[in-house]
Order: sequence, then structure tokens, then C-alpha cells
Amino acid sequence: MRKKLSIILACSLSLGLVGCSSSSSSTSPTPTSGTKEPSKATDSPSKEKVTLTLLSHYVGETEKQFKPLIDRWNKENPDIQIKLQGVDFGELLPTIMTKQTAGQVADIVHVYTLWGGQMVKSKVLADAPDDVVEDVKANYPAAAVAASSINGKVFGYPTEVQSYGLFYNKRLLKDAGYDNPPKTWDEMLEMAQKIHKKDGSGKTTVQGFGFLRGYAGKVVQPFMGMMATAGGTLLSDDMKNSQLNSDAGKKTIEFYSKIFGKSGISDIGFDSTKGFSAGVVGMTIEAGWWAGSLKTVMKDNYKDVGAAPIPSPDGNTSSSLAYTWAFGVNSKSKNQDAAWKFLKWFNSQTIDDGLTPEGKFLLDAFNMVSSRKTDLETQKLKDKIAQDPITKTFTEILKTAKPEQNPSTGSEIQSILYKQIENMWTDKATPQSVIENANKDIQAKLVD
Repeated sequence: MRKKLSIILACSLSLGLVGCSSSSSSTSPTPTSGTKEPSKATDSPSKEKVTLTLLSHYVGETEKQFKPLIDRWNKENPDIQIKLQGVDFGELLPTIMTKQTAGQVADIVHVYTLWGGQMVKSKVLADAPDDVVEDVKANYPAAAVAASSINGKVFGYPTEVQSYGLFYNKRLLKDAGYDNPPKTWDEMLEMAQKIHKKDGSGKTTVQGFGFLRGYAGKVVQPFMGMMATAGGTLLSDDMKNSQLNSDAGKKTIEFYSKIFGKSGISDIGFDSTKGFSAGVVGMTIEAGWWAGSLKTVMKDNYKDVGAAPIPSPDGNTSSSLAYTWAFGVNSKSKNQDAAWKFLKWFNSQTIDDGLTPEGKFLLDAFNMVSSRKTDLETQKLKDKIAQDPITKTFTEILKTAKPEQNPSTGSEIQSILYKQIENMWTDKATPQSVIENANKDIQAKLVD
């Protein structure tokens, strides 16, 4: 998904839209109490066909699940045709910005909301219509609304909304004498040390706890999730100041120093991602979308996988980090009304089993439940949550998760912290120097 955070770190991550006139896809969504259904697009149907480009990170298998829904719209709306353009996640932001500069804009853009500040600063995104703003605020969790907003103003529809939690191997925990996952950071360290095993030569054969590695999001997003359980956020609410040197930040850096490196309990050379799938890692932190990948890879051994909220320092605080993707309309599109008409259909109108097209896509492509209220009220998703304890866990985690903050320099800030943590894990920096250096460099980016 998103990220690889192993990421991710999150397709996870993970990760809805007004209307057709003569099929089940034109059915209005189940209204929520006290809210209104988003109005139909105000533009008159054009007799001249327009073709809109939709730029997203959906490629390969996810594109195969996405395309039938696009084909469905195109068949039912001959005057507004959608052309899907998919690029790999790592190339999506550069592609958006390059096309914008060259004047070859995509009408609809699917953005990771960490980029939201940069998108608005560069005038990539158009303002969302009032009925879309009203619909988003009424039908999505607070974390998703905040993530898909800049300066308090909604810019698009949340799509993949993912929170972080603790994945654990029930068999390994039981073998070490534990029936339940940890609730505190100290319990997590204690359990990890009991689970950890080495062979006669000192080589790690079973890792008690390991963070996933590979790129910035994979390392930094779990960090922010843990920092949230300690009662803090990386940036101040107005995103003008770094808070890495706060008590919550210092506690989280200290915990990270106890996992890898000279003071760590785990072997940094042991691949936590592959190891968890192979059943030789006791615990790690990842976004809820990962469950779908594990189920595919682990097959029958997936029965050993459990999920729980991220432990907190005191065992009482419930929080996490939520990251979001969102659909928006390009400010330079010549067909903005038509683009919003499609997005309203995709994100707010109901089709199969009462789900929105976005809700159906998330379930089919990622085995992920939509965060939209009208989707969650369908029997299809109620049954899914009731029958799948991991899905239920992450649905609950999302209720108290804090949104990923999205200043215009969000990607650069993430890279700064990632490099400093990796330096600490490879014994090139101390926890104190990480706090001092990263805090200073992050603050400089907030002033830019």
C-alpha cells in the first residue's frame, strides 16, 4: 500500500464518491442522523464528452480491482469518462509536481495526506464544494477529517484511513508463558526478551520484538504512534514547533534505543518483516492493512496472528497514529465540476451490498473496511468486523488515533527523523543527540 513500511511502512496501511441516473449506483447513501446527503453536482450534463485523468498509486493487482469500478462509471456516464493513470507510490508525488509544472495536470489526484500542506502551498488542489465538506465532516472519523484538511479546510474525500497497532504471534507468546499481549512498554520489553532465542553460535533464530525498516514512513509512523500513546505529537497543534524534545518524545526515543543498536535487545540484521511472516518474530508495530498481506503469505499459519492497541507507558492511555489518503481535484483542471461529480459518486453513493464504490474497492482490494459511516452501517461490513477480530481491533484503534500532521515540509521532516533514528540504531548517534539534532533540524523546516 502505502508505503511499504516494512513497511509499510501501509496499503497501511489503509485506505467512497454524485451520480448515475439509471442504475443501483444512483441509490442515495443511508443518511446519518442529523446530516444531509451530498447534493447532486450543480453542473448541467454536458452534451460534449469530457475525459478526466485520475492519477493514483494503484498499480498491478490493486489497479485490477479499481478498474471495473471506473468502467462501471464510464458505461453509465458517457459524457464524463475517467481515464486511470497509475504510478508506483514512490513516484507519485514527483509525478504530480512535474505534471503540474509542465501544465499536463491530472484532473483528479489521489494524495497521501502528509503531502497535503505541500499540495495546497503549490496550489495543486482546488477547494472542495460545500456539500462535499459537509459530507466528509458528517461521515468520517475525526482523524480522517483532520488529515484531509489544511488550515481546518477540507480539500477532498478520505479514502484509505489506517491506524497503527501491535501485531503479535499468539503461539510465540504462549510458548513464552503469556496468554495476552502487553499493555505497557515495560511489559513489551520483558516479553520480547523471553521470546527471543539464539542458536549455539549466538545467531538470532527468534526475535521477540522488532521494528520494521526500509524507508522513512516505515520507521517514523510507528514512532509517532508510540509517541501518541505517551501523550504527545511530533509537532505542535499549529505545526509551527517541533515537540520531539518533549517528555513524550524523549520517552519514545529512549524506547527505540532499547530495540536495536548496542543497547538493544534485538538483532538489527534480523529482517522483522519476513520474520513475522515466517512465524519467528513475536511482536511488531504496523498499520491494519498489513493483516491482508499476512493472511495471503502465511496461509494456515495466519491463525497465529493477533492484534492489539499499541502499548502505552502507563498501560492506560489509548492512542495511535492514523494516516490517510484522499481524493482531490486539481485546481488547474478545466472540468472541476465533472471531477467532483465523479468523486461524489465514488465516495458517497451506494452500489453493491449498500457499499460505496470506494467501500467495495477497499474490501475487495485490501480486505480493509471503509471508515465512512454509511459503509460501516452496511450489513456487509458489520459482519466483516464481527467475524474478524483483527479488523475489529483496528476499527476500535482508529477512534482514538491522532491524525498524521501535514505541514508543507512534512516529507522532509519525516526523512530527518528517520535518518536520526537509523543512526542511533547503527550506533552512530546517542538518544540525546538524536533528540537535539532532529529537533533542531525539524524546527528549521517548520520555519522555512
